[in-house]
Amino acid sequence: MALSNLEKQQERLLKLNEKIKLEKEKIERSLGHEIIKNSNLEYSEFTKDKIAELGKLLGSEISVSDSKSEQNSGDVNDSKSTDLNNQNNSNF
Repeated sequence: MALSNLEKQQERLLKLNEKIKLEKEKIERSLGHEIIKNSNLEYSEFTKDKIAELGKLLGSEISVSDSKSEQNSGDVNDSKSTDLNNQNNSNF
């Protein structure tokens, strides 16, 4: 009986993993389409090497942007804390 339940759970897990895989592929296709559309690239220009090069370039650009964004949000939070501290100290 327990084996049957495990088999059913395993089957559900396999189906869920397949759904996740399909959703990832859908996102990748959509993202690729948007990048090509917004950058005015021609499909005829793409080779396997060119795709890899663009992927690395875009990936590193996104990583740099995320790092800067995180630093800026930290700076904003720090300045807000400083402003609040200054306001509280000026009340005394």
